[in-house]
Amino acid sequence: MQPDLTVSIISADNLNLLLPCLRSVFECTHRVTLEVYLVDNASSDGTAEAVKGAFPQVQIIRNDQRRGFSTNNNMVLRQGQGRYLMLLNDDTQVLDGALDRLVEFMDANPQAGVVGSSLLNGDGSRQLAFAYFPHPLIEGWWPSVSKLPALLKPKARPFEVDSVSGAAMVVRREVVEQVGVLDTAFDPIYSEEIDWCYRIRRAGWRIYTLPQAQIVHYGSQTMNRAVPHKYELLLSHKMLFFRKHAGSMAVRLYRIALIISTFSKLLWWTISKDPDKKQLHSHLLKRIRSL
Repeated sequence: MQPDLTVSIISADNLNLLLPCLRSVFECTHRVTLEVYLVDNASSDGTAEAVKGAFPQVQIIRNDQRRGFSTNNNMVLRQGQGRYLMLLNDDTQVLDGALDRLVEFMDANPQAGVVGSSLLNGDGSRQLAFAYFPHPLIEGWWPSVSKLPALLKPKARPFEVDSVSGAAMVVRREVVEQVGVLDTAFDPIYSEEIDWCYRIRRAGWRIYTLPQAQIVHYGSQTMNRAVPHKYELLLSHKMLFFRKHAGSMAVRLYRIALIISTFSKLLWWTISKDPDKKQLHSHLLKRIRSL
């Protein structure tokens, strides 16, 4: 029988979080049938062997070299058999009934192309799990402006959004067949889910966040090991998004806003005598000028 939900999990040397993640997927899902894929992204910590021993029902794809978020998930999106397809980070913990509720919401709302879960920090506080589509001038002031959605009051009912976090998002199979998979131009990571949601919205589908489906997301466990590179990717991939969907003028506006914003922060951290932040923003300013 066709499973209700195919879950795609990518992991690279993150076994200490991956195993609890998989355990939560199976123990906290009760009413929907699952097909779970793990893409072992060239791990060196025995990931594939540990998962095979603890969760023999998980289908494992092994990479001999590191590949990006889109490339890895696309392998699962193209071969998964579920009625719905889910991207789930390995640094998450599914809370009781979350996946059941996501599937039931999609069954009850045929106009929904995508639904994202409510994401929680490790201490139980709310995490940003959705966003508006970026504007080049506003986005140039990231991350200060990105905190504005956190001011919204928690909602008790599902609500429509522009895009949801790729840490935990469910996509209707028909959407993938119509719109296509993730754009690998955004590899290794960042902005691929925004681009995907943008294409899905343009195709006429609606995108929702479901507060009742709660998933803990510990966040950036891999990319926090290389902070300067992380920020370079964040900035350059937003630029790629604007170039793809809004043209060269939007890219120039974004770049100008980034330079002003980063220079202002560099000046502040210089005055504050924080050498680490000063060094980071100095590095980013040089990188932005070269983009």
